Amino acid sequence: MRLFIAAELPDNMLDALAETSADLRACVQGRYVRPDMFHITLAFLGEVEAARIPTIEGIIERVVALHSPIEAALDELGSFGKKGNAILWQGLAGNTRALAELASDMRRALEGEGFTFDPKPFRAHITLMRKANLIEATLMAPHKEDGIIDTVTLFHSHRVDDRLVYEPIYRAILC
Repeated sequence: MRLFIAAELPDNMLDALAETSADLRACVQGRYVRPDMFHITLAFLGEVEAARIPTIEGIIERVVALHSPIEAALDELGSFGKKGNAILWQGLAGNTRALAELASDMRRALEGEGFTFDPKPFRAHITLMRKANLIEATLMAPHKEDGIIDTVTLFHSHRVDDRLVYEPIYRAILC
């Protein structure tokens, strides 16, 4: 199973991201991420045997118990990669250090149980578009919103009727 662990966003932030995404469609060509798939990746595990899911759930529970809900705010747009084939994202402001600590603790716990994950450094962002052509694009100011991040979820990424779906397998609440 293709798995990842992510922080979910509150509805008001998801609505603002969806508005930004809709506005961007007028000025940027690319593959847009559906609003129901917006999240902050804490650890991308890739292919994992289903039998190991209970261990991952235990890791999530242990790590979440060490963290409080996190105040965050949607910030500016940014991109990864080449201008003609970029990943366009919206960043976060606020307590991004707390998000980085949550991601670091999650990754350390996963590593301690023998799991591998994408080793790229954590950067608090929400992907809005893939394969974005930013060469001649004039980006508008994104919609911004504050919120409390309080949910960490294990997702199964798979295709249903040729459509990518992020299916929640397990959720834990930051307290």
